[in-house]
Amino acid sequence: MQNIQSSLVAAKMLRNAMLNKEEFSLIRICMDIKAMMNWDFNFKEFMDAVYEVPDIKIEFLWKLHVLQILPFDVSLIRFRSETANLEDICNLCLMDTAEDEASEFVQLGLISYLTNKAFSGNGEEIEKVCLSIIRNFLKELFLLKPEDMTKRRMKIFFSLWKCGLIENKTLLEFCIYSVHQFLKNQNVAMMEAFLIQERCNSHDEPFHMTFMMEKIIKSLKPDDVVCILFDSNVESTINWKNYLVILEAFVRTHDNECKIILRSNEELVKRSFQQLDQSALKKAIIIGRQTALHSKEPFSMAYNQWFLNQFGDSLYIKNLQYISFFIQVLCEFVPYERNIGIMKVSLERPLTIASEYQFIYNDYTVLLKTRIKDLEPQIEPEDVISKLLSVYQDTGKVPSYVMEASLMQKQYFLNVFLPVLLRPRIAPTFPDVRERFIEELHRIGKIPGVIFQKYKTACDQKKQKLLAGIDVDCIIMDEDI
Repeated sequence: MQNIQSSLVAAKMLRNAMLNKEEFSLIRICMDIKAMMNWDFNFKEFMDAVYEVPDIKIEFLWKLHVLQILPFDVSLIRFRSETANLEDICNLCLMDTAEDEASEFVQLGLISYLTNKAFSGNGEEIEKVCLSIIRNFLKELFLLKPEDMTKRRMKIFFSLWKCGLIENKTLLEFCIYSVHQFLKNQNVAMMEAFLIQERCNSHDEPFHMTFMMEKIIKSLKPDDVVCILFDSNVESTINWKNYLVILEAFVRTHDNECKIILRSNEELVKRSFQQLDQSALKKAIIIGRQTALHSKEPFSMAYNQWFLNQFGDSLYIKNLQYISFFIQVLCEFVPYERNIGIMKVSLERPLTIASEYQFIYNDYTVLLKTRIKDLEPQIEPEDVISKLLSVYQDTGKVPSYVMEASLMQKQYFLNVFLPVLLRPRIAPTFPDVRERFIEELHRIGKIPGVIFQKYKTACDQKKQKLLAGIDVDCIIMDEDI
């Protein structure tokens, strides 16, 4: 009877402290309880009474663990099916401690404990429970917005590497697991990642996670990261934006090891053609772009150089089946491409395609030209003409733009530029700069004779209509005045 009474008294003391949030007296009470815990102390009665406390705080349970009153393993096993308590643990691990050393101590101890248990490898139930909590913790961590990732909030996470509470082997397993979880955190399509690829040096989502991923990747061997990046099993249902973050973090962290990426990417290209795997080839192109972003050359030039090195004199573009496959993949990228420089360089330095297959490649170049036209700022023809007239008046020479447009943009020149320039008007008696410019273009053959004559006729008709509508009496009255 004595052992039951002492356990209930101990539980009552502890419950009162927890309910009244008497944190300062908790340690003293715990010491008193330890003194009561003799060999016949009824732990089951004690634990049952403690767990009956409504909305019991995880911090209290952790302190009981630290003070060797109630093992945290027991609490986790008891709460393993209670979602609210498991969520509280995740929230506590991610809480901004506001430089509160006591809270930081609880946070660091709790995360270290969960990590050690989750990757212990003993297969016990507590390992599964802790791994589930770590998984949810990482999920919430990876969902943080840029404004949420304060220095204080991230302080404890980064302390895992220097606290000395986690063995190197366990920390390594935690890092590998974190990379895999980051890849699987939400499903984002490959082309969505392609759209934001050039923003990799910004702090916008998802690249606000890069500094955190760098810390994780620094703990791993380059070969381990490359193995994850080129795993064929992660080419479908993954978060491709997060894939870019991992790739970016790797390039920054292992700058000297980028050759491993390029070699592995060459193998990926080879496999994609052998299996006619569009997803694999798209992945290879995205990786090529990411490495080119870190070149000392301008991105458009660096990417085009990689592209030509990879495909320029390749056996893959000397076979009709391979060419069709290749061009189909390239065409799928065009609607998402926003870098005009890359497209222009691609047109200036085209691939060497056999003449009998050139018609397939032509479809791709037409798409590029159309995309460039869609992306380039649209300047009103009248604004262009105004600037050209100003140059012509100052120099007396037809600007080179006109010569280039008449040859390189013939449809635009004939169907847009000339109709605006030759809009019928009442030409002045003494030719102004616009009329002199038109006469000069006609003289050098840039305005076809038929179009020029049509313009002249339209101008004369406009003048005749104006004269026909003038009131003669009004003219006489004006002269008499």
